[in-house]
Amino acid sequence: MRNNAIIDPQTIRRRSSIAAVAISVAATVIAASGDARADKVATKSSSAPAPAAPPPLPPAPLGVFGADMAPAGKLVLSIIPQFANLSTSLIGTRPVSSQEIAATVPYFFNPTQKLRLVPQNAAVATQTVALAYGVTKELSVVFTAGMIERNLDMLTFRGLAGIIPRGMSYTGTTGLTDFTLSGIYRIYQDPIHRIQFNAGVTFPTGSNTNTFTLLQPDGTYATNRAFYAMQPGTGTFDVMPGVVYAGHLEKWSWGVSYRGRFPIAANRQGYLWGDLHEFNGWGGYTWIPGLTTTFRVNASIQGPIRGYDPNIRGRAQAANPNFYGGERIELFGGAVISGKFVGYENVTLAVEAGAPVYQNLNGPQLSKNWQAGMALRWRI
Repeated sequence: MRNNAIIDPQTIRRRSSIAAVAISVAATVIAASGDARADKVATKSSSAPAPAAPPPLPPAPLGVFGADMAPAGKLVLSIIPQFANLSTSLIGTRPVSSQEIAATVPYFFNPTQKLRLVPQNAAVATQTVALAYGVTKELSVVFTAGMIERNLDMLTFRGLAGIIPRGMSYTGTTGLTDFTLSGIYRIYQDPIHRIQFNAGVTFPTGSNTNTFTLLQPDGTYATNRAFYAMQPGTGTFDVMPGVVYAGHLEKWSWGVSYRGRFPIAANRQGYLWGDLHEFNGWGGYTWIPGLTTTFRVNASIQGPIRGYDPNIRGRAQAANPNFYGGERIELFGGAVISGKFVGYENVTLAVEAGAPVYQNLNGPQLSKNWQAGMALRWRI
């Protein structure tokens, strides 16, 4: 038979005390471990990086207004030189020679006489400064001002009739352009698409009474008011409404836009330029962040000048207000490059150049050969 062990009450109490102490120590260790884990989790949460800002929208081509907006609270300063060249007179889509113009085209103020001065080449250089400010994420304002220089090569024919050349004149004008003030408002945006409206007004800061000197059919030189196309400004307040749709997906971007320019009333000289409608469609590809190339199609329609300036009287096609406006389609290629590649994160360079593929002009009128420009932008 096995003997049953007899445990005295003191032993029982001692063992109970030891168990209670062990349980208390274990609870303390568990609680401390839990607090340490909680502190570790809290430390991890507090040190976790904030969500990354969405990448910037891919830029539109240089020649599109109203697609790119200044960031909220930021000022963007742009310096935009642009150059264009014109030659070869067109009547509609048909090229015409200087001799044909001198022999067949009537003088505006006296249709029984023929034109004696025919433009051969025109060069235009514009230097524009633009200031864009992001009022909010959805609203930007843009102000532009600039200078323009126009140079003209003019062929003069001898006498009151015939096609015998007298000689050439090399003349030009320069001055301030019309200032503009515009607003751009984004009405819709999702991860791919956005729609923006813009509206602006031009101020007649550019002169439309500049003069130049030309060789006359009798061999003398005369200084008169320059032709409409040679004036730096329009002399009118114009409204400029527009709308832009743009989208992007991965490295591809695209868009379409419309912008008009409509004079409100005739200037003090008695005329106003024809209404202008301009359409753009473009595509872009971002090769690496900060480098986007673009392709743009531009189509424009403009009416002839309405009214006339009685002081623009030269016997040349450019003195006839009916020989302005027409239809034109142009193709442009360009690129937008971030300054971060050379250590200037807040600087961007945009370039674009192109040429017409179709022109149907109210003429005879000089046709455009090419146009090129660039924009250097600083974000402040």
